[in-house]
Amino acid sequence: MNLRRGLTLALAMAALCAAVIAMIFFVLRGSPRSAVSGVPTRTPPLMAPEVPPPPPSPASPVRPPRPKVVSWEGLKVGPCNSDLRFDPLAKRTLDHLDQDLLGAVKDLKDASGLFPVSDDAVVIVPVSRSEAPFREAYSVSAPPVRVEVALEPLILGWWPAREALASALAEAILLQEVPRYAESPAWLRHGIALHLSGFGSRYADRALLESSLAPSQLVRPLAEAGDLAWMDGYWAVQSLCARSGDDAVKRWVQGMFEGRTWSDALRDAADETPQAFEESYRSRTTALLRDRCANRQELLDAVALLRLQKEAEAIPILEALVRTRPLDLYAGNAKYFLNYARFREGNYREAINGFTDLLVNAPASTTWQGKAHYFLGRSYQLSGYWPLAVKEFMAAALDPDSATLRKLARHKLAEVEK
Repeated sequence: MNLRRGLTLALAMAALCAAVIAMIFFVLRGSPRSAVSGVPTRTPPLMAPEVPPPPPSPASPVRPPRPKVVSWEGLKVGPCNSDLRFDPLAKRTLDHLDQDLLGAVKDLKDASGLFPVSDDAVVIVPVSRSEAPFREAYSVSAPPVRVEVALEPLILGWWPAREALASALAEAILLQEVPRYAESPAWLRHGIALHLSGFGSRYADRALLESSLAPSQLVRPLAEAGDLAWMDGYWAVQSLCARSGDDAVKRWVQGMFEGRTWSDALRDAADETPQAFEESYRSRTTALLRDRCANRQELLDAVALLRLQKEAEAIPILEALVRTRPLDLYAGNAKYFLNYARFREGNYREAINGFTDLLVNAPASTTWQGKAHYFLGRSYQLSGYWPLAVKEFMAAALDPDSATLRKLARHKLAEVEK
């Protein structure tokens, strides 16, 4: 009996020891599930070890921020070296160019938020358009940045000097500050500058009026724009603005400022590929010009009657166009031909009133400023107002596009100055 009790006690003690050993094993090695699965379970540390941040991914270089204060320090109007500087009408324009440039800075800042800072250096040089190698409003070269501005268009009122200078200034600033803009195609550089400055509408309208091509022929593939790079570039940028808002254009410029190519910046700004951008531009602009030039043939028909010396038939057509469509693209040219027809009929008083109204109140609305000055001068001359004719012949003698008109104006000027 004692032997049996002792054996039982020994077995109980062995079982107790086995349980204690099992518990110790459980604590040291993990739960039973981890033991089965072979994946140990560990208590997480109270503080995770410090992991160094990943290195930044390579990106396009970002230029340092520009100063945020407008500065005129780097702006300068250089001397005009053309003989044109001795002309009295040119002198008045030249004397006002400094003030026009200050106004252009304000206009550009108000229109787009773009303005010159102390780092920008721009020299504005007035040149004679008849002597210059370019046919546009201005030419920008860099570095250093030199802007040549055609002087005769400013004298004759083809467009306001402040608008033209604001566009030239926009291009000059962006060329200095945005390398990707400087590397971009010509149509883009000119189109963005025209858009940001507000000069584009005036410039494109005149170019459209001067062209003998059908409107549909003016909408060229951007890579083939050539002589139409300014006009097509402006229309392309305007098309983007119409679809995505003016902020899209500003984001596009900002993307290039941050180092992206113009095509990548376009994708980021408006979620468009260059191909989609061009397709939209050509589709919208073709329709736009079709509407804008709807009355072109009516004006051409009236001009054809004048060539046949049928003033009596042409005048009612021209009067109706001027009276019923005063804001039409062709209204300014219609006013010129209407008063030219009155001059041809000997109605000098009405011709004087009509030409004066056109040249004083809306000179940029016609592409015939030189001839308008000439026939206003002739109307004064034939009415006996020779002193008043002098200034008009002087203005006509500055027309940069017609050597014949310049010669006639100088001849008539000599007559009335005797």
